[in-house]
Amino acid sequence: MILIVPQTQFRRRLTRAIALPIVLLLLLSGISIWQTTRLLSALDWVDHTSRVISQANSAQNLLLDMETGFRGYLLTGEQEFLEPYEQANRLIEPRLEELKTLVSDNPSQVERVVELTASFQRWEQQVLPAIARRQRGELEPLSDLRGRKQIMDQMRQQIAAFISTEERLRNQRSQTAQATTQSVILTSLLLAAGIGAMLAYFIYRQILWVSRVYKDALQTAQLRTQEAEQSAISLQRSARRLAALHDIDRAILAAELDRPLIGKALTKMRQVVKFQQAFVAIFDLETETAQVLASNSQVGELALPVGTRLTVADFALEQTMLNGVRYVQNLSTAEACPPVLVQLRAQGFLSCLSVPLRVDHTLVGELNLASTEPAAFDEEAQEIAFEVANQLAIALEQTRLRTQLQNYAALLEQRVSDRTAQLEETNQELEAFTYSVSHDLRAPLRTIHGFANALIEDCGEQLDDLGRNYIASIMEDAAQMNGLISDLLNYSRLTRTQISLQPTKLAEVVEDALKQLTAQIQEKQAQIEVAAALPGVMAHRSTLIQAVTNLIGNAIKFVEPTTQPQIDIFAEETYHNGRRWIRMWIVDNGIGIAPEHQERVFRVFERLHGAESYPGTGIGLAIVRKGLERMGGQVGVESQLGRGSRFWIALPMAVPPSHNLTHDPTPPNSSY
Repeated sequence: MILIVPQTQFRRRLTRAIALPIVLLLLLSGISIWQTTRLLSALDWVDHTSRVISQANSAQNLLLDMETGFRGYLLTGEQEFLEPYEQANRLIEPRLEELKTLVSDNPSQVERVVELTASFQRWEQQVLPAIARRQRGELEPLSDLRGRKQIMDQMRQQIAAFISTEERLRNQRSQTAQATTQSVILTSLLLAAGIGAMLAYFIYRQILWVSRVYKDALQTAQLRTQEAEQSAISLQRSARRLAALHDIDRAILAAELDRPLIGKALTKMRQVVKFQQAFVAIFDLETETAQVLASNSQVGELALPVGTRLTVADFALEQTMLNGVRYVQNLSTAEACPPVLVQLRAQGFLSCLSVPLRVDHTLVGELNLASTEPAAFDEEAQEIAFEVANQLAIALEQTRLRTQLQNYAALLEQRVSDRTAQLEETNQELEAFTYSVSHDLRAPLRTIHGFANALIEDCGEQLDDLGRNYIASIMEDAAQMNGLISDLLNYSRLTRTQISLQPTKLAEVVEDALKQLTAQIQEKQAQIEVAAALPGVMAHRSTLIQAVTNLIGNAIKFVEPTTQPQIDIFAEETYHNGRRWIRMWIVDNGIGIAPEHQERVFRVFERLHGAESYPGTGIGLAIVRKGLERMGGQVGVESQLGRGSRFWIALPMAVPPSHNLTHDPTPPNSSY
């Protein structure tokens, strides 16, 4: 609810509107109850006085009955005339006591009742002797008659005075009751009228206040509605403006070259700013030259075509003016204009807005908007042009940085390519040198071995044991060097040989490897278990035979001297990267390999034991890894010291012959 009245004040008003009538009604009820109580009390006193008068009349009648009965008996002497006396005599004293109680609030009346009671007792004292004398038949003295008559008259006067007093009291109390009744009626009317008037005034004030509040609320609501409508119009314009700026941002982000970037931005800006022609010029402040980089025109012919070269001075009369926004509302009345504005004016444009493009406080160019209408660019249009100019400046800077980065990347890539070519050439030279040296070293080794052998054959008997041991050491070292050179040549050939992958049966490969190792198997009495069905793989047969031979040979060789080699060979199928692979395991009961050395054993010349313990060149497993890598496979080991090793090789599963593959990881233009 649209109200300008604070909520607490409205709640206070509402509480007051409810509480005030309740309080007034309670006050009226209290006063009415008090008045009614007063009226009932007055009426009770009137009724009480009537009861006293009635009681006094009753006592007077009893005295009259007693006197009448007593006189009748004195005249007739018959007992029946004495009955009214006797009946009244039993009632008169209780009736006097009751009368005394009723007037206990009035001391003067109580005193009259006491005096009446005393008179009755004196009269009663004279009546009883008279009745006794009449019963005896004696005459009643006249003096006694006169005395009782005086007492009776006195009682009549006392009762009459008592009743007269009560009747006056009843009249007074009746008047009081009437006055109270009138007072209650008048007070009730006045209170009702007063409370009604107060409530009416209060309700009038509340209604007046509520009407004023709702009037203010209505005015406020109308004002808010107008503001909301204006806000909605403003939001719609802002939304269109943001959408256009967002499109410009997207165009800037999507474009990579300056011209299409600026062209899209000018096209999008036309949706929120009305202009007939726009162009962006890039400044070179060092040479004080400028060039139109991109433009957009609604009238067809461009005032300054793309690529137009100008001077910086053509855009402003003073260079310092280029750092600020320049707006000429009417070119036809402008007195001094730079050449660019003169050219625009010559083509019929009447207003022009120029906004600088600045990057880190450095002027890089200018955005110019032209219109055929005077004063075409309001404050909002200037703000939008300023925002677009800032975005274009950032985009130009990003393009410049991106171009610079691309140039750096191209230069770096060229350097890396040159270095790679140099490195490859060096490696080729090194490998050729290694191959040549290895090959050339075999000739003197054979000569050394041949002369040593000839020496032992021709002159062995002439040499002592020391000489023969020297010759034996020379032949043994020559054989060791020959094995080392052979392994180096094999390793070197693996990097130079063209590898062609073909379906190869692992069973045949294992069989050929075992044939090559027949002498070692027999020497060590090795027990080799080969699985019955070994699948086919995609491999280079000779390379794979060499790798398997090296692995089985190591399994036979690296065992404790007192242990008979036990070797199990089997294969399993696995899946990797959506392809079916075959992993062949060679499990032995050898000396095992510590976990920290399991990667080292595949490197060249990495030996874990001395040649005197386990002979070898330290290149066998390196040849295995190199061969598997050339075939696109993998090799690994799982081992623990003293508990044997589990070497494995993994190769793609064999495919039909029509899908033979050639795997050559060396570059196609390699000169091996």
